Amino acid sequence: MTFHISIDPRHTSLIAREAARWREQDTVARIWRRDPTVWADPPGSEIADRLGWLDAPEHARSLVPSIRALYRRAVTGGITDIVLCGMGGSSLAPEVFASTLPTTQGSPKLTVMDSTHPEAVRQVASSLDYASTWFVVSSKSGETIETMSFLRYFWERAASAVQDPGRHFIAVTDPGSNLEAIAAEKGFRTTVTADPDVGGRYSALTAFGLVPAGLIGADITSLLDAAARGAALCGADVRLEDNPGFAIGVLLALRARAGADKAHFLGSGPAGTLGIWIEQLVAESTGKQGVGIIPIDGGPLLHGSPDATVVSIGEQPGSETDVSCTFGDPYDIATAMFVLEFATAVAGAVLGVNPFNQPDVEVAKRLASEAMSGSLAHPDIAPTDVSSPLWVETLTAALTGTRPTYVSIQAYLAQSSDTDALLETLRGVISRSLDVYVTTGYGPRFLHSTGQLHKGGPAGGVFLQIVNETGSELKVPGARYTFNELIEAQARGDRAALAERGRTVVALNIGSGTRRGLASVLQQVEESFT
Repeated sequence: MTFHISIDPRHTSLIAREAARWREQDTVARIWRRDPTVWADPPGSEIADRLGWLDAPEHARSLVPSIRALYRRAVTGGITDIVLCGMGGSSLAPEVFASTLPTTQGSPKLTVMDSTHPEAVRQVASSLDYASTWFVVSSKSGETIETMSFLRYFWERAASAVQDPGRHFIAVTDPGSNLEAIAAEKGFRTTVTADPDVGGRYSALTAFGLVPAGLIGADITSLLDAAARGAALCGADVRLEDNPGFAIGVLLALRARAGADKAHFLGSGPAGTLGIWIEQLVAESTGKQGVGIIPIDGGPLLHGSPDATVVSIGEQPGSETDVSCTFGDPYDIATAMFVLEFATAVAGAVLGVNPFNQPDVEVAKRLASEAMSGSLAHPDIAPTDVSSPLWVETLTAALTGTRPTYVSIQAYLAQSSDTDALLETLRGVISRSLDVYVTTGYGPRFLHSTGQLHKGGPAGGVFLQIVNETGSELKVPGARYTFNELIEAQARGDRAALAERGRTVVALNIGSGTRRGLASVLQQVEESFT
């Protein structure tokens, strides 16, 4: 099956009208020339320094020999596990690649460590044979608190298990970062430096995505070939109406401006997990200045809803969809990624926002830091115990008073298949009962993904934050905080940031038994809304 994108003919005239304006201003060619005035005038340096993704399918090929050599050393050295320590742009694309791309038998398997919940950290730590494990520590800035906490923790564990722990660590980071210096000091096996002109959410086809993919035996040359095909589809010489990056971006942005500000992505087959990556790309790029496109990854299809543009991605064209992207070759995931990156950049231009910054992410980080230091001045929205009817009464009032634009379930819990299933069931009950779109996300990972949109995007969302008792203390070696304190501060800082932006937040604590607590949440919601 070849890669193909089709758009419902109902939208042809909308796209054609915008194409006329873009042709007159030569805008697509200006994007390819890396002209930052497409998005801002006068240009901000952050835009000028964030357009390297346009050339990534070709520039990243220089990494292929060294990544292949690393893979061969891993296999011959008996390495069975790769643990990726990263957040957001450093972790989401690798997770998609690991679940999508075919790999050679006997290759290491990838585990993504992107949760600060003590239970999640302990679960990964206890599953490893450190002698046969490599850790990829991945951070663009080299200062991400979650990633550096993982490094401290796993370094101590590895140092007690193997003679030369540095040989089990690889850094992926920007040139000159703090992480590059730490890697040199500790004697990491190697440091792979990424293109500094590519922002995190656009970094799937750079070292941040390619190193983990290559280490588990994926054919990264085929991945880059597929990405190059995506770039060609969006080229400056392609008729705008035939340019899928232009057409999809314009469609999503113009419909968002008209009120249909949800983009419902339905993935299947080789694109089944692509939604976790799309969420960050679209939300963090467009959700600011009170506008944005709210990405919905899976979940119930609200038939006939005027609120959303429906995009199916997978082996078969979707029914009732506005856009269908079909492909059967798993490596064409990279074609789709480039097209969607281009579409998101186009959407930012149409919406009048800078798609390469994330101003409201820093607010949550600052407030989390204040919560950890005890200096948070904001009044806390303390979580209500799940046994109290107060939380569900508050939620009911929030959801039935004025219809929310969307609902976001934010679970500061350790991820598991059971928890996934219960959260998805809860999502379905709320969505179908109120005919509203519902998103789900695990904290703190969503803070590096959809968190920007939650604070800076369209108003009217209702946020249900779920926390639990995190158990016995799990220390972060060499730090003055524990993982327990870190995730608690991140949840508290997020509540404060949402409240500061005038968002409606309902917080509850489900206690020490996650399954039992979520079952209680589900029961109470079902009784209230069905």
